[in-house]
Amino acid sequence: MRMFAYELKKLWNLRVLALFAALAVLTWFAFLSEALSSYDSLTTHGIYGSYQKEMFERYGGTLEPEELADYDIPGKKAAIFSELDAIIAGETIFAEHHIRNYAEFQAFADTDFSSLNETERKSFYDTTSQMRNKLDRSSSTQTLDEWYASPLMRLQTLAVLERTYVDYESSLRSYIDRDSRPVVVRTAENILHMRNANLVRYDLCREFSLYAAVVGVFSAVAVIVLVAPLLTTDRMQKVNLIQYSSAVGRRILGVQLAATAVSALVLSFLLIVAAYTPFLLAGASDYWNAPILSFTSGHMQLYNITFGQYAFLLAGMIVVLSVGAGCFAFILARFSTNVVTMLIKTVPVGIAVAGIGALSVNMALSYNNVVFSAIFRGKWDAPEVLLCAFVAAAGMIGASVVVRREKGADVS
Repeated sequence: MRMFAYELKKLWNLRVLALFAALAVLTWFAFLSEALSSYDSLTTHGIYGSYQKEMFERYGGTLEPEELADYDIPGKKAAIFSELDAIIAGETIFAEHHIRNYAEFQAFADTDFSSLNETERKSFYDTTSQMRNKLDRSSSTQTLDEWYASPLMRLQTLAVLERTYVDYESSLRSYIDRDSRPVVVRTAENILHMRNANLVRYDLCREFSLYAAVVGVFSAVAVIVLVAPLLTTDRMQKVNLIQYSSAVGRRILGVQLAATAVSALVLSFLLIVAAYTPFLLAGASDYWNAPILSFTSGHMQLYNITFGQYAFLLAGMIVVLSVGAGCFAFILARFSTNVVTMLIKTVPVGIAVAGIGALSVNMALSYNNVVFSAIFRGKWDAPEVLLCAFVAAAGMIGASVVVRREKGADVS
């Protein structure tokens, strides 16, 4: 036990911890804070952020048919049409083109201009652009909040909301009839059966998975930086030759492997807690028990689990990847006699593990995930999770083999 504690102390030295702290601050300001700001912005902006938030606060995690009728999307659209008609009636540019209401503006904007010459086409574009600026109240001083609060933008976001919760059937049918990915077809059937009724934020899993992917990459790299110098330093200083002079000393590599695994677990856990906390406090925790199975604006979540379970799953993927990264760093450092050799070996491996982490965690359990769709063609359930587990298993098995062989190594 003393040997184990001593190896942990060698790993967790003040210089390494100071380096982690500096890198964590840089990662926060370079990536995570921007992702958090983007997520917060989409609460009121985006394809229908503010409407979805209002529906979730009214009806909870799922939307029943009577609740959809109560929300009255057609009535809200009719009220906006009245606002747009009032704007059109008060602006001369519409009167000049004999446009009296929004329906006539739509007909005008959809005019077939294929027969127009270049000058006429440019004039047409300029005119419709000026009209749209009037309808969305665009100006040089307009804020993003004001733009999304304009009648035209509210109408467009309501239209997307309607496509998601009212007119979703035809889109899902197209996946059922044409998609070649069996898991996607099965999911589309499930979503169709449950009326696409989950009210989870459309951007929640997408934004959170990207955020978690950054944490996963940082965690894997941090574990490699933590682990690799330990064995390399021992070999540079010929400490291993002294250790191998006794039966107890020959067990030191096993102790170092245990210290590596524990350190990887602890470090990844601390990083996850530190990174998850601000995201959850930004409002994501409101959806902790909300089911994520949904189809929204070209984005489909594949499994009917809650957001809380999804967050735990991503955390698990990060942890096992970090352990795998630590084991691979352990193996490569064992066969490195100096720092330069260690860097030459571990940098490519670190990049590979970080790449696997980024591709697996980002969009995890979504039909847009690269591992699921591009590599496994949607034929396996959650292959991105299995890939992370495979990396961890391969690293641990490889490290265990090295430890076992080391006990009988000839160092003469």
